[in-house]
Amino acid sequence: MAHYKRDQASNRDALFGGASSGGGGGGGRKSRPSSTRSAASPTAATVRPATSPTSAVPRPSPRAVAAGPHSTLGSTSSTPTNDPQITLGPSSVFGGKIASRNRLVSILNGQAKIDKMAEAEDYRLKAKQAMTRGIFSKPDPISAANFYKRAADAYKACGENRLERLHRIASGDLQMGQDAYATAAAEYTRAAELAEISDETLARKRQECHKLHSDAATAWANMGEKGRSAESAVKAAFGLIMGQEVTAAIDKKALARIEESIETFVPDPLNRKRNYRREGISAYDDPNADPNDQSAQRAALELAKQNIVTDSYANETLFQIGAELIRRRHYESALYALGAGTASLEAEGFATISLSRAYVSETILTLAIGDTVAASQDFQRVHLQRTSYLSSRECALGEDLIRACDAMDLDALDEARSKTGPHRAALANLEPALRGLVLEIRVSGRAKKEKKSVDVVSKKPAKTAVAVAPAAVASPTKFPSTSPKADLSSEDILKETAASFEEMDDLMEDMGLGDDDEEDDDEIDLT
Repeated sequence: MAHYKRDQASNRDALFGGASSGGGGGGGRKSRPSSTRSAASPTAATVRPATSPTSAVPRPSPRAVAAGPHSTLGSTSSTPTNDPQITLGPSSVFGGKIASRNRLVSILNGQAKIDKMAEAEDYRLKAKQAMTRGIFSKPDPISAANFYKRAADAYKACGENRLERLHRIASGDLQMGQDAYATAAAEYTRAAELAEISDETLARKRQECHKLHSDAATAWANMGEKGRSAESAVKAAFGLIMGQEVTAAIDKKALARIEESIETFVPDPLNRKRNYRREGISAYDDPNADPNDQSAQRAALELAKQNIVTDSYANETLFQIGAELIRRRHYESALYALGAGTASLEAEGFATISLSRAYVSETILTLAIGDTVAASQDFQRVHLQRTSYLSSRECALGEDLIRACDAMDLDALDEARSKTGPHRAALANLEPALRGLVLEIRVSGRAKKEKKSVDVVSKKPAKTAVAVAPAAVASPTKFPSTSPKADLSSEDILKETAASFEEMDDLMEDMGLGDDDEEDDDEIDLT
């Protein structure tokens, strides 16, 4: 019966990748625990060894992770993930707590790690053998892909970032060749997450992250998963700005990729804010078509309706893109993203509160750009046509902001955006980036960051005094004193300003550009 049990275990491990398969029979499994228990290593005093060499050590506490011998995959990253001024990887930006929780995986140590590394190497050799052509055999990509995946899982347990990443990519490439798109996309995504926390240079991490997420987007698109393909495209675009300062401007190449990823969610023919796109052209625009051809526009609109993404929570990704662009002060591109999110909610047909917040976000961003007329037109022609929006708190906030900017009433604007005012509840439900943007709205012009005042009032009189000093001097042989002068009074400033204007009038008259003939022109009788 012993040989039957060994063969049964070996067959089960070969088919399903059991955790207890180490390339040998049952005799090897009986001898390993004794060597593990007898090993006098420094880790034995901290964590009790497992009964099986390939079983993972129980997940340590946060203190043990920080000070103990066990580490996590996230600890190998050279990127300062704790710095709020640095852009994190796309999996952290758009994954939230899920991505950070998946990275906290226990890592094997000691003899258990050695055995697991040997197991991974055995899987790698089997995958290589499966892809070898023989006299009576041909390459088997499916088996090789599965072996590469098992090797990657083994390297994951050992905390080998680079080896796991390489085997994930190899498995994904083989799965793509066999039309197993879902598995390939999962492998590419996992490899991209590993690239974010690897020890490579920043430029290489950006390149790998962008390439792997792009491959995942292609795999999802081939499978017909438009929503997941769009999410992977967004992550690929934001992989180009990983490690950059949060408030730094985005280069044109990365901004073009971000706007292309926005269009994968909502095509431009359905986006009312498509004119705010800064880089690139729409994929639905035919450069050879006549702009006035109505049939071509209707065909593009029908195609866009078929490709719009209306999956659950798809709009949240678009609003998050808009918030990231607002932090970097790309207001036009952010409005383009918010318009796509609004179109997604309108196409869904069920949203009420989320749609109201989307409308007021468009209003705030349009006012921040300085286009009060466009904000008023959208408010009257689009927003107010939605019945659910009329009775919302967001509608009252948007109306008061538009009125204050239209009347150029700074007091009314301050009251509308006050934290203790009547719209504090509507402001509290907005994104933090939008709440900060409301405070920067001005009654005229584009929203700008408030700079620290450097006593501008005292500088202007000094410049005026220097400019008129030579004209006020009677003798050309005397030079102005270099000693610091006292501050001029308001009357002195007015007198010197009037003298400057008189001198300018004299110069204009000498050049023949005086206005002495204006009175004569008025006296001409045209009857």
